[in-house]
Amino acid sequence: MKTPREYLTDAAQRNAREAIAQARSTLERSLRELDRYAERFEGAETVYDQAKTMNWLLNELASNILPNLRLDLIAEAQAELARAHEVARAANQE
Repeated sequence: MKTPREYLTDAAQRNAREAIAQARSTLERSLRELDRYAERFEGAETVYDQAKTMNWLLNELASNILPNLRLDLIAEAQAELARAHEVARAANQE
């Protein structure tokens, strides 16, 4: 039978794995989108069109990639792991 401490650790580790998987998925989708912008850039007929493509790329990076990484979930998972560690450490000192 698991102790409450083990349940806390298991939940923290599961949430951390899910946060990592979500970030990875976002980055993989973003790489595919960046590839499309690279193709648009190479296929642009003018320097002006290349500049527009770079502007769209900047917008993609700022508006879609970073917010979708869900840094809040990663930070929360890190905090849960730290709490689990402190609970385990305190229990070992008893």
